[in-house]
Amino acid sequence: MIFVIFFIVLFAFSCGESGTGREYAGEDYFPGEESPAETACSEKEIFYSQPALPDEPEVNVPGAYNENQKCMPLPEAENGKIVLGSGCFSGCIKVEKRLAIVGKGAENTLIFCDDEEKGAVIEVAGNAELSLENLSLRGKTRCLTGADKSTTSVKNSNLSHCTKGGINICQDEAGCRAVLSVENSFIGDIDEAASGISYGISFGNGMLNISGSEISGMNSFGVAVWGETGEKNEINIENSIISGVYGGIRSYEGHGLYAENSADITIRNSSVSDTATSFVFLSADEGEIKLQLVDFIAENMLETNEEQGGVVLDGKVYASLERVRIENSRGNGILLRGSSLNGKDLTIKSITSDGLGNNGFGMQLLEGSESSIKNLSVVSAEKAGLLLDGNCRADIDGFEIVSTKSDSLSGEFGVGAGVQDGAELSARNGVFSANRESGVLVISADVSLKNVEIKGTKPRECSEAKKCVFAPDSDFGHGISLYSLSILRFDALALSGNNNGLNVENSEIFSSGAGDIFFNKNTTAVNAWNINDWDKLERNLSNSSFCDNETVFTADLQPVREGL
Repeated sequence: MIFVIFFIVLFAFSCGESGTGREYAGEDYFPGEESPAETACSEKEIFYSQPALPDEPEVNVPGAYNENQKCMPLPEAENGKIVLGSGCFSGCIKVEKRLAIVGKGAENTLIFCDDEEKGAVIEVAGNAELSLENLSLRGKTRCLTGADKSTTSVKNSNLSHCTKGGINICQDEAGCRAVLSVENSFIGDIDEAASGISYGISFGNGMLNISGSEISGMNSFGVAVWGETGEKNEINIENSIISGVYGGIRSYEGHGLYAENSADITIRNSSVSDTATSFVFLSADEGEIKLQLVDFIAENMLETNEEQGGVVLDGKVYASLERVRIENSRGNGILLRGSSLNGKDLTIKSITSDGLGNNGFGMQLLEGSESSIKNLSVVSAEKAGLLLDGNCRADIDGFEIVSTKSDSLSGEFGVGAGVQDGAELSARNGVFSANRESGVLVISADVSLKNVEIKGTKPRECSEAKKCVFAPDSDFGHGISLYSLSILRFDALALSGNNNGLNVENSEIFSSGAGDIFFNKNTTAVNAWNINDWDKLERNLSNSSFCDNETVFTADLQPVREGL
């Protein structure tokens, strides 16, 4: 206790009697100039880059055939080609070798198959080739199927109001090695089968290219890619839209893009919206998936009572993201489980807990995940803007994590970044602002902060409503909370307008550079208790600035969090 009193005296001395800045004893100060103490107490500016946002993709897909007239029989193919005029043509087609089918435009030419026993309106046999252009397909079965080593090209066409599937390449979902190209087309409004399944494209596996197209209006998934260990898929999606995937009761439903096992996936200038379970869900337990998302928008998760997540990278997934915006997601903005992500210009906004009331994180890293990001914005997430849990690491340069909300059910948390159970966070050149409970919450973990400001942290919402179950008498609202053998390394850190600027329990802090900590207008600059080495704590704070804090140092016991 004697040492604690001595520690307080040292802090009071370093702050000057007024508590507005360090005393200056140098010889170069002249009356009438701004004193170094006043300079030290001026607001600190942290410079960081706002992420560049992607443009909305513009897709000019063909309209649908909508004339109500009696259908005429399909003509026979001549020299491997069927040329159709305007009108409705009734029939189901099986392509055995090579066939080109050309219409007068998707609005003018329709092929309709009313035989529910057929596999599809058009079936492409193994090793066969189909070219489909300028027409619409409808039927009481799937629109189009392709078998092993088939090659299918769809251009300027509308595949809609079929049953179960728009396009199904390899119904066995493996060992296929087919090729499918979809260009400037619409696939959607697919009727559910008796099983409740409906999808846009089911592909397994080979080479899939989608460009200038829209896939919309189905229950199970927009695009699903069924990989196989040792057989890598090559998937390219460009300037396209996936939307309106409204399922989610079963695990394989409600995904915009779903892929598993081995694949190289590139998605550019495209968007996924209005899905029930995830925008993108990649799972690689056996093989590995390489993902490139460039100029990509994911927005609007539908309300369900099920588990949900935004962009989910699960297993051996190696992702590169550039100019990506994720907004109005549920569960997570981005979830990594055992995956790796390199990102630049990522914006995550308005994330809530899922249909089960779980999660609610802008970005969540679990189980050995690693992430390196340049320019990150996380605004208005629920529970935590960033969560690192367990053996995982994140390096962030240039960021803002602001206005995180407390959990909508319990009113707890709302932290900017939560780092716990052995995780490591390195963050540079950024701001945590107007979050709740703690700007940065560290529990048995390691955090490095350089040129970072943490300001305006608010109490938990349950505290304001006086309904908290955990520590009901504690307002929290700390800039940084260090608990349970955590480590903070800092170089130029500003803590302003918080309750406790720095709240330390059984943890250590280290100055890792020339920059000190600037404490400004906190209720208490430093609150520390259960400290093993007070002398070390003093040394690492000895060069810090203390300006307009109500109290410089306290040693009050506080409730200790055990994790999010």
